Amino acid sequence: MSSEELIQEFPFRRAGYPAIAWFPPRKTDTMSEVIVAVCSFDWIRNVQVDLQANQVQTSGNRPLHKVKHIIAVASCKGGVGKSTIAVNLAFTLAKLGGKVGIMDADIYGPSLSILVSIGNYATLQLLNGFYWSSISVKLMSFGYINTESAIMRGPMIANMMNQLLTETDWGCLDYLVIDMPPGTGDIQLTICQTISLDAAVIVTTPQQLSFQDVIKGIYMFDKVSVPCVALVENMAYLEPKDMPNKRYYLFGNGKGQKIADDYGIPFMESLPLDPDLCRWSDSGTPAVLVVSESKIAQLYHALASAVVQEIAKRAFGNRSKVPQVVFDSDKCAIVISNIDPSDGNTIHNQVEWSPWELRNACRCALCVDEWTGMERPKHVDRNVKPLQIQSAGNYAFSVVWSDGHQSLYPFERVAHTKVQESAYSNTPASTQG
Repeated sequence: MSSEELIQEFPFRRAGYPAIAWFPPRKTDTMSEVIVAVCSFDWIRNVQVDLQANQVQTSGNRPLHKVKHIIAVASCKGGVGKSTIAVNLAFTLAKLGGKVGIMDADIYGPSLSILVSIGNYATLQLLNGFYWSSISVKLMSFGYINTESAIMRGPMIANMMNQLLTETDWGCLDYLVIDMPPGTGDIQLTICQTISLDAAVIVTTPQQLSFQDVIKGIYMFDKVSVPCVALVENMAYLEPKDMPNKRYYLFGNGKGQKIADDYGIPFMESLPLDPDLCRWSDSGTPAVLVVSESKIAQLYHALASAVVQEIAKRAFGNRSKVPQVVFDSDKCAIVISNIDPSDGNTIHNQVEWSPWELRNACRCALCVDEWTGMERPKHVDRNVKPLQIQSAGNYAFSVVWSDGHQSLYPFERVAHTKVQESAYSNTPASTQG
């Protein structure tokens, strides 16, 4: 790697990479080359290069080793208010007594540096990290490091994201909230492959387009075995201050609760359009710190409490209470066994589905219109079989079918009794479901 490539790939690095790895001793002019390359950036004022041959740090000693739980706040669609929700969720968790950090994973369009202005508060600069001293929340965003636009290709972005995430001195944290960028690209894959996420909070708005993208996000986390513990329908309604009893659904009635029910998400919250939230966000101060007694702060308190409870259930709960799902090839049936919660071992109820019945009971966006609730025309082969069955958190399981379809089923809907016949009745049609 040339010195120019090195600086382009790691423009924000102060120190820490083993010198012997990047600067071989036989190249006596390396230091001058690095200084020239670094000074080519107009936003750099001073350069000092120190060559040290430090031992490479093992993964067990990396800063993230001290982080107990990692929460992703995600939406596959931009412009839904995800960053605002991530920031206020993080600061609400801190108000509840947790040691919290927040990571802005959007390199191309970082928002944390705008939503939380560190210039207005006393801060302590860490190893590539910043510390909000008034309420003990640690922060990291590419926006704090470089105010210029990030024009980089995927591999460079992935490397930078990995460095920001794993080389920041987070210290001992109860919760690290990661504000995920929209989409399902390199950054999302890097995060999921680099660290172990404990939970995901999915953000959407009442518009139909947003809901279509939210389902993609749910399936993305399902594929990497990350449970979606909460769904937030943002900008769901407006309550004028002069008419607090009036509620206007500016973007229509959303389907947040239906999505949560269909995909086994245990908590759903509808957040209003709030002028105070917008004003304080633009000023660089989390609204939950200023309007702490307002309705919006109470809603964030409920969201944070639900997230904490769901993470605790997964961390300390009895996993054997989750229904067991297997395919019995002798019976040609998918058997869902409900476990007695009193001892966590005894099977007290079983429900059997034929593969064809369960495939037709799929309620995904390809099978059911999310707005009308009507089934889309489909024809399912009577000989369809499950190729893979796996748990998706405590509340659902996913099935990959032999016809190429993938379904997600909440235990609440299919584990205790079969759904009504109309939910999986099959009418032959030319359209493939």
